[in-house]
Amino acid sequence: MMTVIQILIIFLVPYLIIVGQRKFKIIRILSPILIAYGVGILWGILEGIPLDRDLSMTISEICVPLAIPLILFSADFKKFMHSAKATIKSFVLVIVAAFSSALLTGIFLNSQLAEASKISGMLVGCYTGGTPNLMAIGMGLSISEETLIVVNTSDMLLGAIFFLLLISVMKPLLSKFLKPYKHEDIVEQAEERIYFRDLEKKEKIVAVKQSSIILIICVAVLGLAVGIAMLITGKMDVAIIMLLVTTAGIIGSFSKKVRKVKYTYEIGQYIILVFSMALGTTVNLQEMLKASPTILLYVAVTMFGAIILHLILAKIFRIDVDTAIITMTAGVYGPAFVVPVADAIKNKEVIVAGLTCGLVGYAVGNYLGYLVHYLVTLLL
Repeated sequence: MMTVIQILIIFLVPYLIIVGQRKFKIIRILSPILIAYGVGILWGILEGIPLDRDLSMTISEICVPLAIPLILFSADFKKFMHSAKATIKSFVLVIVAAFSSALLTGIFLNSQLAEASKISGMLVGCYTGGTPNLMAIGMGLSISEETLIVVNTSDMLLGAIFFLLLISVMKPLLSKFLKPYKHEDIVEQAEERIYFRDLEKKEKIVAVKQSSIILIICVAVLGLAVGIAMLITGKMDVAIIMLLVTTAGIIGSFSKKVRKVKYTYEIGQYIILVFSMALGTTVNLQEMLKASPTILLYVAVTMFGAIILHLILAKIFRIDVDTAIITMTAGVYGPAFVVPVADAIKNKEVIVAGLTCGLVGYAVGNYLGYLVHYLVTLLL
């Protein structure tokens, strides 16, 4: 009975957060992912409340490979390749900066942590894609659960601090050395593609049916990936599974019918919130406090190293301030933060490009993560 109750709570709280963010701006500012993770941690440290941590870990491990194709299905990679040259150039610089920072941190601080190469792989995935990439790479590289949780927590803590800078002083500061954004005559709105909107009753029924079919397909893709991994290695090799579901998500996105199905992105984000909630309940605060200072420093060096390097490259390649900020947001946080940051810098014209960059980042993040891990291992 308690198992059923735990599963219901883990799936219900993220739904309430999604509903709440439409009504309360503070939830959008703090980040639904951060709140879901925080609620999970709170549940885990409260005494007297039954909790099966093994069950929570199992739920979190299933959620990530299930969410990745759902998120990628809504990406229009063809459109991205034909979009503004400045946006593509800036996001390529984001990738170069994250890759370089993670690689150099892994090489020079390798002696500080036993799993440094794995952490570097996780972080380049995170700062080109997002939290799903960080978790997918960590699980794929079989990093310890304690390290996985501490890295995720450190990223969220530092990410929250930098996000406050992004929505407050970042644009005025960067405007002093980056050129201004050149506004277009036509503003393309992107909220309709990514966020919930009002639909007629018939449209809602069709959307629910289509998204349900896509969800079933994703479950089948995950099952197929598990089968292939077992066929190749004789076990459920997480690295193979993650790369297969990522590749399946990219391939599926090239189908216009798949890409136009409403709510696949939202369902994927909901599953990520479920993952965050479940993972939060597994946090062992005592272990985290023991390990966190060194890992926190490692994450800080990688994250802010990537940000500073991107800004230097943006200056060299003459990227405008708004494009630099929105592509940086897409890389460090993923698509979910693009709209709030675009609102903060008062430029809705960059939303489409920012969202697409975030989705492209989800696609390439896992590949980059494994590459950085193997390069750090090879060079040491």
